[in-house]
Amino acid sequence: LAGLDGSEISSKDIAGKPAVLVFWTAWCPRCKEEAPHINQLVAEFESKGVKVVGINIGQGEARVREGIKDFGIHYPIVRDADTSVSRTYKVVGTPTIVFLDKKGAVQYFGNELPKDYADRLNSIIGS
Repeated sequence: LAGLDGSEISSKDIAGKPAVLVFWTAWCPRCKEEAPHINQLVAEFESKGVKVVGINIGQGEARVREGIKDFGIHYPIVRDADTSVSRTYKVVGTPTIVFLDKKGAVQYFGNELPKDYADRLNSIIGS
């Protein structure tokens, strides 16, 4: 998927690492509520090797940039312009948050950041 700066992120970039995927849209009030919590997760876990990627679902570049600014997002964002990745992960509703272990297996799938996210991520890191 393409980032707004022209960079690309693929499954190869997160292979072998714990990852958190955050599927979102710029019109979603719950996404805006979750953004500060995801920023905190990044601050806590990026240095421990957890890759966090925000995946915008099907919106144009200008709308995505507006959402990033409005929500105060401080983690990498890519655009799923054709929604193919969202369909692959069977995303229903936004936000959808997915925790992947080092093997790429889904360890959490939900519409909000779990309250015990630190314990879950520490467990994934330790495995």
